Amino acid sequence: AEVAGDAAAEAAPAPEKRLSKAERAKISEREKEEEQKLSKEKQRLLNFKQLLIEKGVRSFDKYEKWLPKLVHDARFTAISNQAERKAVFAAYAKRIDADRQKEQAEKKRTGRDGFKELLQKAEEAGVLDGRIGPEAIRALERKYGEDPRWLGVKENEREKMISELVEDLAKKKKDEQDKARIGFQKLVLEKLRGKDKDPPPFHKMEKVLRQDPRWAPVDCTSSRERIYGQVLRELEAARREKTRKQKRDLDEVDQIRKKRKLTQAEEALMNLFAERIKAPYATTWEVVEEALGNHPELRDCTLERDEQERVFVEYRRSVTEIRCQEFAQLLAGSPADVVGPEMEFEEVLGSLEESTVKAFAGMPEDALQGAWAEWRDQAHAISVETARQWLRSCELLAGCEGIEADNTAFDALIEKLSAADVRFRRLAARPGEQAVLLAQRLREMKELRAQGRSGIEEDMD
Repeated sequence: AEVAGDAAAEAAPAPEKRLSKAERAKISEREKEEEQKLSKEKQRLLNFKQLLIEKGVRSFDKYEKWLPKLVHDARFTAISNQAERKAVFAAYAKRIDADRQKEQAEKKRTGRDGFKELLQKAEEAGVLDGRIGPEAIRALERKYGEDPRWLGVKENEREKMISELVEDLAKKKKDEQDKARIGFQKLVLEKLRGKDKDPPPFHKMEKVLRQDPRWAPVDCTSSRERIYGQVLRELEAARREKTRKQKRDLDEVDQIRKKRKLTQAEEALMNLFAERIKAPYATTWEVVEEALGNHPELRDCTLERDEQERVFVEYRRSVTEIRCQEFAQLLAGSPADVVGPEMEFEEVLGSLEESTVKAFAGMPEDALQGAWAEWRDQAHAISVETARQWLRSCELLAGCEGIEADNTAFDALIEKLSAADVRFRRLAARPGEQAVLLAQRLREMKELRAQGRSGIEEDMD
């Protein structure tokens, strides 16, 4: 047992000797020197490689050919051993084209990335707001022309990247505007549900609309008011179309019913009236009965007298409606400088050719006036929208956004615009419409001016 214990004691490793502080410092310093030496050696090789790339050394070029061109460069002589220089040159020359392409690609990628950062900065700063094409390029160059990220990309590459960004921003802005417009239209339709027969004006609904989050995305109040007006016109058009459809349906049912009941005697009377009475709306049943009393179709008719009168009244009503439709079509097809919604009924008749007016002689005036009134409402709605579009591009309004409504300057501006263009003058019969349109446009221009844009230029673009 003692022998085994002695053997185990001999086999146990001797305790590790602890280094002194001085010895540890010396070892650390030696390791640091080795690292510095290795770093310097690595840097010398990198510098040597960069030299070959800069000078344009190609794959498999001979060392002796390039020696005279490299010998005076410190990066070349930094490798002191001639054999080592030659070996490094040969090794690098084999793959220098790939390294050069890789470096150029990295430089290009880095330059593009830096320029993208610059464009993002410009976008956030609002430098590109309201600018397109060359104007955007000039604005960026004025602000960032000395920035290394601007200079790090070639001119044609810069222009391409700027154009792509401007197009993306324009598309993004348009998509946002379309989304905001559609959202606001839905909001207006929701709030007007049940009020479409007598919808309130915008200023009475503004407070209610403001409380909805779909109000804010639309850029200005005048745009909201324009969308509101458009919705009102669409609702009115839909209401009229619904009324017309209901009338057509009733007329069709009525016609079917009448056709079912139409006897041979009634058809004969209708044909007689069509042949003999050219202006039934200008006569009465008594006159017709006296004039055609001896005609076989009337004299030998099997219908009672009141039934005969009913057939005549129906024929007169049908012809009157047709003539009213023809009168409305005539007005709709007349040039705007001859007939306009601003004219009264008597003025319209006076402006038409005498032969045209004679074609409607004998027509009940109230029937013609009804056809004229319906046409005037439709034509006026078109005239309002035409005048609105003209005001959006009218250069006469430049610098007038500060003019307030209900003062002499505002009234003078209305007179000036009326004298300048028939599209605005056509609304003279309803001066309130002129004032509303002009006030809306001035308010819109004022809001656009506050955003640093010209209302006229904005619309003309």
